[in-house]
Amino acid sequence: MRLGTIKFIKAHGTLSLLLISFIILAFELIFMIVNYLSAYEALNSTLTARAKEHQQNFYFALKMTYRNMMQMSQFISNNEELNQLFLQGKKAIEREGGGSGGVEAGKARQNLLKKIKPAWDKLTKEFDVKQLQYHLGPGSLSFLRVHTPLKYGDRLDHLRYMIVDTNFDKTARSGLEIDRSGSALRSVSPVWAIDPATNKKVYVGALEAGTSVKQVMPLWASSFKVNIALLLNKSYIKKITWNKYIQQVLKNNPNIKYYVEASSSKDVNTILAAISIKNDYKTDHIELIKQQSKCFSVYYFPLRDYQGTQDKDLPPPAFVLMWEDASNLINNFHSIIITNIIYAILIFIIIEIILVWVFRRERKLATAEKNALIDGLTDIFNRRYFDHLLKGELSSAKRLNNPLSLIICDIDFFKKFNDTYGHQAGDKCLKKVAAALKKKVKRGRDCVARYGGEEFVMLLPHTDLKGALYIANLVKQGICDLNITHVNSTTEQFITLSLGVACTENLTEQDDLLGVADRYLYQAKADGRNRVVSTDTNH
Repeated sequence: MRLGTIKFIKAHGTLSLLLISFIILAFELIFMIVNYLSAYEALNSTLTARAKEHQQNFYFALKMTYRNMMQMSQFISNNEELNQLFLQGKKAIEREGGGSGGVEAGKARQNLLKKIKPAWDKLTKEFDVKQLQYHLGPGSLSFLRVHTPLKYGDRLDHLRYMIVDTNFDKTARSGLEIDRSGSALRSVSPVWAIDPATNKKVYVGALEAGTSVKQVMPLWASSFKVNIALLLNKSYIKKITWNKYIQQVLKNNPNIKYYVEASSSKDVNTILAAISIKNDYKTDHIELIKQQSKCFSVYYFPLRDYQGTQDKDLPPPAFVLMWEDASNLINNFHSIIITNIIYAILIFIIIEIILVWVFRRERKLATAEKNALIDGLTDIFNRRYFDHLLKGELSSAKRLNNPLSLIICDIDFFKKFNDTYGHQAGDKCLKKVAAALKKKVKRGRDCVARYGGEEFVMLLPHTDLKGALYIANLVKQGICDLNITHVNSTTEQFITLSLGVACTENLTEQDDLLGVADRYLYQAKADGRNRVVSTDTNH
């Protein structure tokens, strides 16, 4: 029998379907959230990996630029003819009192410039080199700027730390330096020459070869296929650059926090305004910003100058900003999410259709089984179910040696009730009696059934005769308490019951439990009705 299913569907029905649907929907939402987070993490990992790769490429390009500048400075610093001219100039300045020197130093400077200028012009035309300068020590005294020969004789001790250090320890070095006119990538080599007076090798000074970041930035951006900008800290450049340069830089942007030293794209200020920059210029995540119809991934990292590489406690004066068009990746990400949502909705709809079909099918089956097992009028079990249950309970009681009691009852003068009040009133009476019986007989395994017409039965497992009689009297009184008027009853002026009670403990092997109870019921009717009879004794 499908009694459990019948009761479940009857008690819950649509509510159960909604609950299951809610649970499935919750799992679908969890799946979509997990899927979204997974896809977003994959997107972020891809963009972060690309940013890290661009950063490594930048450092590699920076290293190669230093290497190229170093090769140039080393090559020129090893030219003995040029070194002799530089030595002559140094001696002339020493004789003429230092600084920019006098006439003799000027001649030596012009001779050196005349000798190196043709080669320099060719280098600047074919290669990314911008600066070539000879410096005298100690410290940094400009002897000759090959790129701007009219400027010489100024001291750069507090700006050109690479020159100062090279003139001090006479070793080559490279690095980024930000001076009075901006930032440059430089390599410095010591210059030695054979002194004709002593025929000994003497230290002359330092030779610097360099290029500006502005010059190499477009090349780097093109190579990396990413936009790059170098930004300088405003407070830093205000301390070291010329006042005229500061005015030029900050003229149109008095409130700017960072100065764009070099950029591969004119959109740098728009990008910069859309992100937040940490004070240490370090970030470990990608920022996504939307500009018009495109989406850009933005990343930045600090860039130390030469002085900062020597003293790690110094704050970095600049940072590199990188951004690239990530629209395709973002669109793919959105496509994946939308596709997953569509799939999730379709799956949910399919599952819902199946669930609705299953519930409808179960409801039909339950209804069919209910019609087969439940009395349609009183909504209690019918005779068919009772007969089936009685066989099982009798077998169980015999096997386990447990008492099994049965009460059978009949509404007194029910035919007269129908004749007096009509069949609709009779049906209402039957419903009320059935409900009262269910209220009094309510243990888990107890069963109340309509046996036929106005006749009802109650099956009481694990109940001896004393207990059954107690319940029978409760039932009898409960029906009386209904006060259903019956003017044509010869027992009372309201509906009453006659009941017969039997128990397996009081039967012989030849006795039939239902038959014995039925015999007592007829005896109750014969004795005047509205009474309980058992074991041939009135109660």
